[in-house]
Amino acid sequence: MKRRFVCLAFITAIGLLTPGLSQAGSGWYLSSELGANVAPGLDTIGSSNDPGPACDEYVNPALNKADCEPAFGAFSWKNNFDGGKGILAGAAVGYSFSETYPNRPLSGFRVEMEYFYRNTGHDQTSPMINAETGALEANPTGEFVIAEERIGSVSSHNLFGNLFYDFINTSRFTPYVGVGVGFGFTDVEYAEQWVRNMDINKIPSKFSDEIRSNLVGSVTTAKTKLSDVLFGYQVLFGVDYAMTDSVSLGLKGRWSTYNAFHDAIGLERLRGHPPNLRRDGSQPVSDFLDTDDVEFFGVSLNLKYHF
Repeated sequence: MKRRFVCLAFITAIGLLTPGLSQAGSGWYLSSELGANVAPGLDTIGSSNDPGPACDEYVNPALNKADCEPAFGAFSWKNNFDGGKGILAGAAVGYSFSETYPNRPLSGFRVEMEYFYRNTGHDQTSPMINAETGALEANPTGEFVIAEERIGSVSSHNLFGNLFYDFINTSRFTPYVGVGVGFGFTDVEYAEQWVRNMDINKIPSKFSDEIRSNLVGSVTTAKTKLSDVLFGYQVLFGVDYAMTDSVSLGLKGRWSTYNAFHDAIGLERLRGHPPNLRRDGSQPVSDFLDTDDVEFFGVSLNLKYHF
C-alpha cells in the first residue's frame, strides 16, 4: 500500500509539471534503454532486539520473565561487502521544449518521467564483526564457530523525474546533461547464520550450567528478502545520434545515489528454536539491517522515438 501511494503521488506531481499533451511534432518522445550497472562496496550494520540467552525460556526454563524484555540494539555488528554488477533497463516519456520554443532560452531543456530497473549481484558471504570491539564474532577459540552474513543481489524498481539540457547544434549528434530525483523500491537478498561451538567450555561461564548445555551447538538462521523505499537523486549525461527525423540512438550514463536502507530481518530459527523468547510464541525476536547510502553507476544504449 505504501509503495502504491508513493507511485501515485510521484506520477501526479510529474503530470502537473509537464505541458499538456499536444499533437505530433510537439516535442513529446518515448525512450527505452538497456545496459549495465556497477555498484561500489556496501557497508552494513546489524542489530537485534534479543536480550540474550538468559532471557530465553527455551534455553533457560528457570528465568524470571518480569526481568527480561526485548531490548532494541542490545547487540550490534557490522560488515562490508564487495561491489557488484548487473543489468539496467528502463523506459521513459519526455517532453522537449526545443520544438515549442525554438531559438529561445528554454529550447535546450526537456523534462522526463522515467522508470528503470536495476539488479546488482554482490553474491558474497562475509564474517560478522562486533560493532563495539571490532573483533570477529567467529574464531577457532570463541563461542561461535560460524557468524556470517550473505548479500545476494540488490535490486530496485525506480521512478524518477528528470530535467535535461541538450546542447543543440547543426550536427546529428546532441550531447546532454541532466539531473533527477525520485524513489527506488529496493530489495536485498539476505541471509545470516550463527553457529555455537560444540564444546561447552567455549560457552561463556557467566551462564548457568543448564543454559550452557542448552546453547551447545545451537544455530540461529535467517534467509529472506528485505525491502525498503529509498529517496534518491541522480546525475545523467550522454549523447544522442539522430538516425532519422523521429528516431535517435544514444549512449547514456548515470550516477544514482539513495539514502540508507533499513528493514527488519525475520529469523527462521533462534538458538535452534522458533524465533521468540517464550514457549507460548510471545516476545518475538528480530534482527535489523541498516546500510550506508546506496549508490551505483550505469551505462546504457538509449533509443528515442520523437512524435
